[in-house]
Amino acid sequence: MLPATARLTRAQCSEILKNPTIQSVFNRLGTLKYIKSFENKGNSGEKYGLSVITGAKIQKKAVRRNKIRRQIYTIFSQYSKKTDSTECIAMLYVSKQSYLMSFDELSQQFYELLKKTQKNTR
Repeated sequence: MLPATARLTRAQCSEILKNPTIQSVFNRLGTLKYIKSFENKGNSGEKYGLSVITGAKIQKKAVRRNKIRRQIYTIFSQYSKKTDSTECIAMLYVSKQSYLMSFDELSQQFYELLKKTQKNTR
């Protein structure tokens, strides 16, 4: 799972949403709102941060919401270990369809989202 220092706090999330340079991409997994270059002051020198937002209106059971959140944090931590170029602050709003996906499908969809972010910043 992603360490707590690499996860965003509520204050950081609201600060990101106010930022005018925010960009977003989406697919079956959900909507990823991100900022490429952002001062991540609260995270002990980390150059990346992620917050996974799962709505109680979409999935009533907290067990399922927490499971998908942990899976996505694991996928992101594996990705950030592979590449050193992750200088991105992001928030992922999970869609209804993602609760029905397997771990492999989640990782495939998440990598597609990350590829879209790289296309948008070039």
